[in-house]
Amino acid sequence: MKFLVISDLHYDRRVFRGVDESVAWGWLLDIVGFHRPDVLLCCGDWGTAISIEEFGELLRCTLVLSIYGNHERMDVLGGLWNTREPRLPVLMRDGEVYVLGGLRIAGVNGIVSPRDGVVGGVPRRTPEEFLRIASMLRGKRVDLLLMHETPCLPSLFPFMQETINCRTAFRAAEIVRPRILVNGHMHSGGYKTTILPWGTRYIYIDTSQQNRHYLTIQTRENQAIIQAWKDYHTIAKPITIELEYV
Repeated sequence: MKFLVISDLHYDRRVFRGVDESVAWGWLLDIVGFHRPDVLLCCGDWGTAISIEEFGELLRCTLVLSIYGNHERMDVLGGLWNTREPRLPVLMRDGEVYVLGGLRIAGVNGIVSPRDGVVGGVPRRTPEEFLRIASMLRGKRVDLLLMHETPCLPSLFPFMQETINCRTAFRAAEIVRPRILVNGHMHSGGYKTTILPWGTRYIYIDTSQQNRHYLTIQTRENQAIIQAWKDYHTIAKPITIELEYV
């Protein structure tokens, strides 16, 4: 099975720092047409210009599973259901593991805020709630974990300040201990990767029009083969992760 993984599409009808974000949706549909994935996975921040009608076109092309970040149309995202699997909502449920193509996939929605609440229509998570959700996934042998919030990794993000947000995300990753963790949110280049202390392969991607990076993951027998892309070109050697099948 073939997966396409994105984060921070930021489809908005504006020019931001000299970049036209209004073309993001058309670009994404072209990328999906190029790769023809069975499943599209998103780590959040679709942007505020998404509509039910436009999303319908995407859902006719592929299955979509997504968590939410902090720049969303929750009234749209929360009401979307897959065309190819009508009983499967697009928005992933916290604490649930989705098994597709031998890949055990889970997500932690939202970003961390010391105080809970809603900003721009998008819920925030307290550190305690974020870790409670991670604990729901403890021991479930997650292969691929999607998060929007970024773990504290100053070796990859030198400008990163050690805050309750990134410390909580790091602790959440440590609790779940997935084989692969993907997130965005930082807008620090398009692609970064490292191995976390407990063996998780961590990958950061930025799919916004400023960087246009994403991943493909191909599952074959007991392996997941990860390839990083920018537009239509590969940018790094493939990474192979061994999987355990249920």
